[in-house]
Amino acid sequence: MLRQRRLHANKGGASLGILGAGFSGNARTSVTSAVEPPHASQPTIDSSADVTTTLDPTNVQSPEPDAPLVPPMVDVPRKNGSLVAAPLALAEVPVSADSRKVKVDILGPVRVLASGREVSFGRAEGRDMFALLATSNEGELTQTIIDTLWPDEGERGARRLESAIRDVNAAMRHATGLAAEVRFVVKTGMRRRLSAAYFDVDWWRFEDAYRRASSTADDATRMEALRLMVGLYQGELLDGRDDLWCVSPRQAAMTQAVNAAARLAELERKTDPDRALDVLTHAVERVDRHSELLWCQLMMIQGELGRLPALRRSFELLTVRLSEIDAKPSAPARQIFQKFLN
Repeated sequence: MLRQRRLHANKGGASLGILGAGFSGNARTSVTSAVEPPHASQPTIDSSADVTTTLDPTNVQSPEPDAPLVPPMVDVPRKNGSLVAAPLALAEVPVSADSRKVKVDILGPVRVLASGREVSFGRAEGRDMFALLATSNEGELTQTIIDTLWPDEGERGARRLESAIRDVNAAMRHATGLAAEVRFVVKTGMRRRLSAAYFDVDWWRFEDAYRRASSTADDATRMEALRLMVGLYQGELLDGRDDLWCVSPRQAAMTQAVNAAARLAELERKTDPDRALDVLTHAVERVDRHSELLWCQLMMIQGELGRLPALRRSFELLTVRLSEIDAKPSAPARQIFQKFLN
C-alpha cells in the first residue's frame, strides 16, 4: 500500500489534462480483479474546453463563481499536518429523489441506512457480497462474484453465494418492513445486482456525475457534475475493508475524484480564484493528501494572488505529507515554489 501511495503521489504531479481534454480514469472500473483493464466504452470530455496540460509553472490560466463549495484555507497548517479551514459546509449533495430508498454510502466506510437506521447483515457472506455489488449498478456475473469472494471453493462457493443472497434479502426486508416476496438482490441473465428500485448508492451517483461531466460540452453542466463528484467523495471507496479486490476500484475512484477536483478548480479559477482555492483545500484534505497535481494547482493560485506566506506553508505541508510515503516534492512543485519565492 505504501508503494501504491508513493506512485500515486508522484504520478499526481505529472499532468492537468483532465475532464475536458480527455478524462483520465474511468467511471466503471471492475472490482472483480486487481488487474482487469478499464471499460473501453467510457465517453470522453469535449476537448474544446480550456485545459492546462502540464504543471509547467508558466502554463497556467486565470480565474468561476457561485456560493463557496468548501471551507477557505487559513494560512497556517495544523500540528497534525492538515490545513486549518473555516467551518463552512460543503455544497449540498443531492439526495435520492425517493427518500424511501435505502441509503448506501461506500465512498468512505460502508454505511447502509433504512429510514435513518443502520442495517446490519447476519453473516459475513452477506456483508461481503453487498459491498461488492454496491460498486456497480450493473451488478456482477454470478461466477465472478464466487471467484472474487470465495475463490477455489468450488461448489461450496456457490452455496455461500446463495446464503449471502438470503442474508441480504432477509436483512433488508427486516429493515424496510417490505413483504417476503420482495427481492433486493435480483438476477438479470447471468448477473446478480442490487435493485436500483430500493437502493440509493453514493458511488452510483458519483459514476453518473462522471458520465455527465465527460459527455457535456457546456461548462455550467460540467461544473455542476464535478461539484457533485467532489461532494460525494467523503473518503476512500470501501474504506476499512482490506480485501484484495478493493484495491483497484479504490485507486480508480480516488484518481477520478482528484481529476474532478483539479478540473473544477480550473473552471472556478476563471472568475473566482478564491473559490478554486476552496475546492483544492478540500481536495488535499478529503480526497488525496499526497496528490502533487492538487498541491501544485493550490500553490500556483496562491502565488498568483500574492499570498506568499500561504504558498510557503503549503509547500512545507506538502513536504511533510510526502515524507509520510518516503517521497519528496517533484521538480514541478519546486519550480512553482521558486517562481514566487526564490
